[in-house]
Amino acid sequence: GVLGDDYHVKAAVNGKIALKIAETQSPDLILLDIMMPEMDGYEVCQRLKANPLTANIPVIFLTAKDQDTDEAKGFELGAADYIQKPVNALILKSRTKTHVQLKKNLDALHEAYELINAQRQRMQDELDVGRKIQMSMLQRDYPLFSDHTEFSVHAELTPAREVSGDFYDLFFVNPDELCMVVADVSGKGVPSALFMAVSKTLFRARAMDDRSPASIMTRVNNELSRNNPSCMFVTVFLGILNIKTGELRYTNAGHNPPLLRRASGEVVVIKQIHGPVAGAMEELAYGEDRLTLAKDDVLLGFTDGVTEAMNVADELYSDARLESWFTQNHKATVTEWVAGLNESVSSFSAGAEQSDDITIMALRFESEPSEKQHDVFAITIENDLKAIDSVVDGFEAFAESKTIPPGIPQKLCIAFDELLNNIISYGYADEERHEISVEVDYSDDELMATIKDDGIPFNPFKGEDPDISLSVEDREIGGLGIH
Repeated sequence: GVLGDDYHVKAAVNGKIALKIAETQSPDLILLDIMMPEMDGYEVCQRLKANPLTANIPVIFLTAKDQDTDEAKGFELGAADYIQKPVNALILKSRTKTHVQLKKNLDALHEAYELINAQRQRMQDELDVGRKIQMSMLQRDYPLFSDHTEFSVHAELTPAREVSGDFYDLFFVNPDELCMVVADVSGKGVPSALFMAVSKTLFRARAMDDRSPASIMTRVNNELSRNNPSCMFVTVFLGILNIKTGELRYTNAGHNPPLLRRASGEVVVIKQIHGPVAGAMEELAYGEDRLTLAKDDVLLGFTDGVTEAMNVADELYSDARLESWFTQNHKATVTEWVAGLNESVSSFSAGAEQSDDITIMALRFESEPSEKQHDVFAITIENDLKAIDSVVDGFEAFAESKTIPPGIPQKLCIAFDELLNNIISYGYADEERHEISVEVDYSDDELMATIKDDGIPFNPFKGEDPDISLSVEDREIGGLGIH
């Protein structure tokens, strides 16, 4: 026949045989007469399209020129084309070639779709596992720290995708001090989740041997920045709470300012920012502040997924709306605080897609804070290098009387010697008498040393560079450190 040279052709004498061949051998194209015995072409086409095994096989109807046909009916049944008899060989070959190629293209698309769908499902399965692993890294066995009556705390994380860049952490660094972290990694998805896991591990590791939030942040920032080719970063609020005294020492690395609701109902925004985001640049020195929680005070930490949640009108939930909600609402438990805020954000953004991870942590101080016991060593000296010995000797005697471990006073005395030497040697431009005060505040968990002087503020760019080509004997003393 016309097509025999280019294709393998099967002939069927009636519709039933045609259906059987189509179902068992799955041809690339069916040429179908409309007028056939027992079953016309329309019925055959209808049955082909109703069978999943044959539904995608293209059908071309063959019809005589004087035959009363209903082309619209054929196309509604799923026919691909019509060719009139007597058949023009060139037209038949051309249309057959076109529809066979379309069938092959469609089959290729189906295969690609199946492959993509299988890969997508595999990736989805892996992301689901990743989500379970990530969620297992967060404390979720509520109530948290139920054996403690001094405070109650609750936190929840709602990822925008399968895995999250947000995280929170709560752990004791000693029996009386609780470390709390709320953080938000830049970006979304798997890269952020991996950076989150590294950051969380580093914060916990550093906090176990360091009681200063500023120092912890400084050290973690250096480690995150050192090997960070993707230039990711994390905003962090980190606090260490003494559950006996209510004292909270905290540092903020570019994070949303937490809110503090006093028992009176007053809401305080903890605005202090102690440095930029962590992970962006090495050798940054972060600061810290402190405040004291009273009985029934509630501390609220959160990520920008709360304040930057959008509604269908592209309006932000905003800091102002959050402060208003925190001021006007009163909840009996921290669980209700977190659930209430989540509900408020969800209600505000109803109908809009969640664009960012949402993390909320609420802590209530439940007991009357105890007074912190302090001992103070204080001395005032003149700007005379010989007077430094009196500071060192006096503090060593104080440390011995308070049974402070020997290694700590030794380190602090070295710092006194260095700092006082610099103040006395370089802090004054006259020959007048000046006073320098040294004070050490000692409690059972820390030493806080403060030196006050009225010297000239140091400007590292003002002094001349030392001439290092000179011999040691000919050089002026000092200046090499800054140089």
